[in-house]
Amino acid sequence: MLRRLYPLLIQSRTIKHTVDIKWVRPEYIPAYKAERSGDLEAVPPIPETALGQDYALSEEVKDAPEAVKKIFSVGHLGKKEYNTLVKTHYMNKVRRHQYDEHTTETRIARLTGHIRCLQDTMEKDPKNVSAKKFAQELIDKRKKLLKFLRQYDYKKFEWLLEKLNIEYKAHPDTYNKLSRKESLRKLTEMHCDDIKNKKLDDYRTLLESQQGPFLTRKLEDLKFIRSEQIDLQLPITVAEQDIKKVEEQLKEWTIKDEIKQKAKKKKRNILLETE
Repeated sequence: MLRRLYPLLIQSRTIKHTVDIKWVRPEYIPAYKAERSGDLEAVPPIPETALGQDYALSEEVKDAPEAVKKIFSVGHLGKKEYNTLVKTHYMNKVRRHQYDEHTTETRIARLTGHIRCLQDTMEKDPKNVSAKKFAQELIDKRKKLLKFLRQYDYKKFEWLLEKLNIEYKAHPDTYNKLSRKESLRKLTEMHCDDIKNKKLDDYRTLLESQQGPFLTRKLEDLKFIRSEQIDLQLPITVAEQDIKKVEEQLKEWTIKDEIKQKAKKKKRNILLETE
């Protein structure tokens, strides 16, 4: 039996498929990118002339000349001091009080500032492997804290997402390996569903177009049957309610058909104008 089917199987391989389904491997997005981490904004625009966090509290620096202020500014102190100001900026948005440093909200805000600073670093230097790895670790740590907060205080969780402009992207329950075979199978199923839905829509449109003439003929037949039964003094099987019901159905169909015809005419006019 298998020997008979073997030539047929070999021949079927050379037949060109009529369904044109192409699969393109999706573009790889690194884990530190905002599309995957859920950060909806970049680092805040802190000017280079801003004083460092510790020096901004000194009264002497405030009254010092511009040359001295420039020495203690972020542009002179470097990236580390800038990152500290960014983390403080986000923590001040969610602090409960002045000394709040270790609540869940402030920890998430501190991690968010650090993540966005690392994302800014990776945009300038994509080959920085240590920064990439550290950013991934911080993103995973923030997801765990967000999951904890979502479970125990959902209102505060939503408030925190709005304050820090974050989109929560939890870890998936299952990990499916991306393969061409599985993707083509799903695309084929989607293509078959589209064909089926299109045929059902066409058949529904055909039936709806035939509904008006059918109701008109039905109404005439019911009136004729009732009049004949009355003339021949036979038991009346068609009540006035049945006739009124068909008249209402015909009236509703007429209104719907007019609306459809107007929509088609408007669409046709738009297409003619664009051409």
